[in-house]
Amino acid sequence: MRQLTPRQREILELIQSFIDKFGMPPTRAEIARELGFRSANSAEEHLRALQKKGVLELVPGASRGIQLKDSLREQFGLPLIGRVAAGSPILA
Repeated sequence: MRQLTPRQREILELIQSFIDKFGMPPTRAEIARELGFRSANSAEEHLRALQKKGVLELVPGASRGIQLKDSLREQFGLPLIGRVAAGSPILA
């Protein structure tokens, strides 16, 4: 992972605190509003830079499609314990 700028660290901290508080990532507009950007496009540019640096993934077509990488979750104190299949329920 490449070195992050202070602004990029601020964005990551905002995303993590938003997930902790609301259980979902912020939208680009919410990031822009919280950090004083003039538009959501500014937030999008920062998110794309963070994606290139490998600290998060962006899900195309989803307004809240921001996923922190597992290694970053551990850094923030959210260790990944396991994975579950997210499909139709299986009845016994």
